[in-house]
Amino acid sequence: MGGKTMSSRLLQRSIEMKYIDITGLLSNRMWQWGNPYPTLRIEERHEHTEGFGDFTYTAVEGLHSLTGTYIETPAHFLGYENSYLIDEVPLEKLVDVPCVVLNITTAKKDKNGKIRVELDDLLNCANCNSIRKGDAILVSVGWGDEKWFSQEHFPMSPYFTYDAFMWLLEKEPCLIGSDTSCWEDLENPSGFFPKFYEQNILMLACLQNLA
Repeated sequence: MGGKTMSSRLLQRSIEMKYIDITGLLSNRMWQWGNPYPTLRIEERHEHTEGFGDFTYTAVEGLHSLTGTYIETPAHFLGYENSYLIDEVPLEKLVDVPCVVLNITTAKKDKNGKIRVELDDLLNCANCNSIRKGDAILVSVGWGDEKWFSQEHFPMSPYFTYDAFMWLLEKEPCLIGSDTSCWEDLENPSGFFPKFYEQNILMLACLQNLA
């Protein structure tokens, strides 16, 4: 009886769960980092081989680790010899992870027209106090949905101020993700990345559908 009850509960949970894909569409039109990284090229090819006949396949060229949606370990910053690599991350660490999504609605633009996420913008999110140690934190400004197919995605990417990002680190999450492609103002870097990577947190970017 107990086993039957448990099976019923699991079935009910499966029915009630709603899955939301937050990865971006892989396309030639999607945002790309630019130099020095290659340009993504996806195309359908038709060929013929003697003894095999005609066949069609999709060729993907120029796909690199800093475009689309990607996840990275501190090895990206600290070096392969000083950190673990993504293939060493247990799958359990990436499945059924408690997550808090902070949808930013109050961020303003700086003098260059870029959206700047400040500490107050994070604190204005109604669920900012729901974050617990070990959670995943995903931050959205709507950039992924609006600019995924725009080459402005990277050069005009919204960024975090030092105080805002340090507040995220103080929450001791297992992962921080965002729908933006450049978390720091490249013209005036605040220098929070060393602290981020030293804290052994996974990075997840760039995302869509966080709303």
